[in-house]
Order: sequence, then structure tokens, then C-alpha cells
Amino acid sequence: MTAEKYVKEVAKLLKCRASKKKEIKDRLLADIHSAVASGEKLEDVLAKMGIPWDYANRYNDNFDKAEQTAAKREKTTKIWGIVIAVLVIAGVLIYWNMPKWSDISESTVFSEETVQKTAQEIITLYGNDDYEGVVAYMTDDMKKVLNAPTLQLSKSQLATADFGDFQSFGQFYISEAKQGSKRFAMVQVSVSYTKTSITYTLTFDEEMKLAGFYIK
Repeated sequence: MTAEKYVKEVAKLLKCRASKKKEIKDRLLADIHSAVASGEKLEDVLAKMGIPWDYANRYNDNFDKAEQTAAKREKTTKIWGIVIAVLVIAGVLIYWNMPKWSDISESTVFSEETVQKTAQEIITLYGNDDYEGVVAYMTDDMKKVLNAPTLQLSKSQLATADFGDFQSFGQFYISEAKQGSKRFAMVQVSVSYTKTSITYTLTFDEEMKLAGFYIK
């Protein structure tokens, strides 16, 4: 073991303030180097001092109550500093990954006209039971979750599975969401059919692939 490593091990076991630890470390290292310089072997010097635990406890047993209290206070402050830093970092990461919404007209990625037109095409396909046509618009990740049979099943489980004939699109609400480094366009619109009214929520990635499809 080197003199530096021995002193470091002792310092870790000291129950005192950081400034006091530094003072003891500097003095102890100087004493070891002095003994070696006078002709003693390093291993003999360290052997006489004993294991780091025992050597540190010689100091710990002699620290007064004020020093021990100050050391505990300093340690607690340090721990809370670390905890707060971690919480701040976590908060930044959460904020970074939360979607930030903005008006689609301000987007530099999406065209409002294109988003609305594509949404109309997909909704029309779904209303006409062309589930394979809807799947063709999907991202690869979406295709792992939804396919033609599951789209058909989702429609059959609605209160009114038979929509009837298409009548009209309602107001389109289109926004851009920024999540991390990615951007998405989200569309929500209510569509009237002769037998029911359905609200669609569609999400598109930057390549205008369907990344989310929800109906109610």
C-alpha cells in the first residue's frame, strides 16, 4: 500500500469536518514521508501505525463533541445537496421529456394543410372498413401494436359498430408537440355519420407516418 492510499483510507474513517480531515491528512502524509526519508521502510512505518481503521479511531476517540456535531451537520448538508441536485436533474429530464405544445401554424416541420388532408384520408379509410389501408399509413412501431384485425375489433366493440354513411367532418384541432428532440402533429376531430358521431385523435411523426390512433 502506498502512503497516499493509506492516508486516504484513514481520512474516509475520520468523523470530523472536511477542513479538519485535510489538516490530519497533510500532517500524516508528511510524517510518513519524513520517516521514509530518514531511512525507514514504508511497509515498516505503516505496520507501526496499524490498520487505517485503528489509526482513524485514535483521532475519533479524541474529537470533542463540538467537532463531532459539526461533522454530522456538514455530512447532512452534503447529503441534502446531493439529493437536491438529483431532484433538479430529474426535474429537468422530466420537463425535457414532457410534450411541449404549440400551434401548428408556427411549425417548421408540419404543414397544417397536409396534416388535415392525411387525417381525413385515414379517417375515411377507417369509416369504410379499409383497415389495411389505415395500417399502410402507420409507423413500424405502430404496426407492432395495431393491425387490421385489431382495428376491426376496436370498431366492433364501440357502442355503435355500424357508423352508417359519412356526413361531415367537424372542426379540426391541430397542434404540434415537441417531446425531447422529436416533434409530432396531433389532430382531433369529431366526425358525423348517419348513425353516430365519432371523435378521432391521430398523431403523426415528422415523416407524416401515423404514430397514434384513438377513437371514442
